[in-house]
Amino acid sequence: MPLPLFDQLSIRYKLVVLLGLSLGLGLCVSALVALYSTWVAERQSSLRALHQIAAITSENMRAALAFHDAQSAANILAPLHTNPHIRYALVTNENGQLLGQYRAPATTEAQAQAWHARIEQHPATPEQQQEAMERAYHYVIYPIDFDGKRIGRLALLADNDAMYAKMRQFFMLQGLASVLILASLLLLSWRLQLIFTRPILQLLALMRRIGHSKDYTPVLATLRTDEFGELYRGFNAMLQEIRQRDEQLSRLATTDTLTGLANRGHALDVLQAMVTRAQRKHEPMGVILLDVDHFKQINDRHGHPAGDQVLRDMAHILQANIRTYDLAARFGGEEFLLLCDGADLATTADMAERIRASVASHSFRLASGQVLHVTVSLGLHVGSAVPETAMARIEAADQALYRAKQAGRNRVESA
Repeated sequence: MPLPLFDQLSIRYKLVVLLGLSLGLGLCVSALVALYSTWVAERQSSLRALHQIAAITSENMRAALAFHDAQSAANILAPLHTNPHIRYALVTNENGQLLGQYRAPATTEAQAQAWHARIEQHPATPEQQQEAMERAYHYVIYPIDFDGKRIGRLALLADNDAMYAKMRQFFMLQGLASVLILASLLLLSWRLQLIFTRPILQLLALMRRIGHSKDYTPVLATLRTDEFGELYRGFNAMLQEIRQRDEQLSRLATTDTLTGLANRGHALDVLQAMVTRAQRKHEPMGVILLDVDHFKQINDRHGHPAGDQVLRDMAHILQANIRTYDLAARFGGEEFLLLCDGADLATTADMAERIRASVASHSFRLASGQVLHVTVSLGLHVGSAVPETAMARIEAADQALYRAKQAGRNRVESA
């Protein structure tokens, strides 16, 4: 049956509750067993004590029964008043006639008659002794013999007050001990549950943090060799696999697969961020757009693999001639885009000219062994204090590139 409140508890409180219930049930069972054992022991002890008194009294009662001396019988029973728990006693002769009786001061005549009738329900038998334990009292019946002949019976009846007093005392002590033991075990269980729940809670906290931040770099350090250690190592392996997949997806999403440079989408995102930062800090920013001259002829004459090799070599040249915080991207086909962060006109123009010269002097070696010489045309634009959008800067650089091509190619033009 579902327990909504229990289901809402955290695992550490569930463990404490379950341990507490288990311990409480165990203590209750042990307490019940102890109480039952104590009751059996006290019952036997009470009957045994009454048997001892009856044995002594019956020895003294033989002479009184033998001579049918009622006064002597009464005198023998009189000392029973020293035991406050003996409530009634009687002695009968061989014919069942009452020879003498003892009644405690607190015992009423009606109670005595009722007890007498209860004892008389036990027929005279050859058994040595009889006993019974009722809810409120217990009694023993002793046959009295003389020279092998039954001459009478002695019955002693005592209340159970002493037994119940001991049971109540034991119950209180048992209850107090159980409470102390339960409290100690609950405290111990709280400490023990930390051993089991701390690794789970650490794992859960890291999962929540990763789910919120999408940062898969954290790891769970552990020296454990148990199942939790295996769980930690498995979780770390899963995070590493996710990181590798994320890095691969990130590269696929931002990188041109042929040249290894940034792709068009990533370049536009970076350009927007650079433009925003440059306008906020009132700094210049250069944009260079370049195109491989007569690239179609390379593909037509030498095939597309040759064109791909030229583009790959172009990527290496660009990476070698830009600063570490600049970005080189393949903008489309044989067209490349360079984003020069914080570069003024002189710096941007110098970079463009350096790239043009590097390409012109480079020997593009094809897989067939042929060597090609390629040139590029470049158009650049450096942002001014006037706010410009990212696309406006690219369009300005594209217009400058168009002028470079119109002017004969293998040259740099500024917007």
